[in-house]
Amino acid sequence: MNIMMIRHPVTKANIEGLVQHNIEGELEMRGYDQIIKLIKRLEYEEVDGLYSSDAYRCRVLTERIAQSKGIIVTYDALFREIDNGNWAGKKKAEIERLTLEDAENFRPPNGESLVDLAKRAEEGFQLIMGSGKNRCILVSHGWFLKIFLGNQLGLKPLTAIKELKFSNCAISEIRLTKDGCMIEYLNNRDYLKC
Repeated sequence: MNIMMIRHPVTKANIEGLVQHNIEGELEMRGYDQIIKLIKRLEYEEVDGLYSSDAYRCRVLTERIAQSKGIIVTYDALFREIDNGNWAGKKKAEIERLTLEDAENFRPPNGESLVDLAKRAEEGFQLIMGSGKNRCILVSHGWFLKIFLGNQLGLKPLTAIKELKFSNCAISEIRLTKDGCMIEYLNNRDYLKC
């Protein structure tokens, strides 16, 4: 099975450096341009499964992919971004959680930890793997995708967050075999420069 991972288009909160809520997210105008370019990039890709976070900033893109490919979407809260709880809407610079003493287990008030996110990402992975599909697209969020891929590569959550990159609307693809996970390509965004 192959899984193409795509981060949602750029949002106003991304531009403003804000921690986003795990459900909403208003797209920046450039985000709509990214969607158009991504749909063109996927035009000749064979895909038989489509999974997405139910967050608005993902649904906007996923609905366009589903329409262009003629496939049904499976939306699931498993694919949401890390729940930042009471930190949502705050400046990222004010609450840098990665510098905390126990960054992997720390939970902001009413939020979840990186370890919690890793468990959820594994549940999402099992959902996709159990589908019987050959090549799927997963539309989600930066930290979720880092942890999702990091799990398959055997990385600790903090290492995955610090060492993997998923730019807005970039495409990454992995191939899963009985021998493990092979990265086909990571964070490809060349098509966005056209």
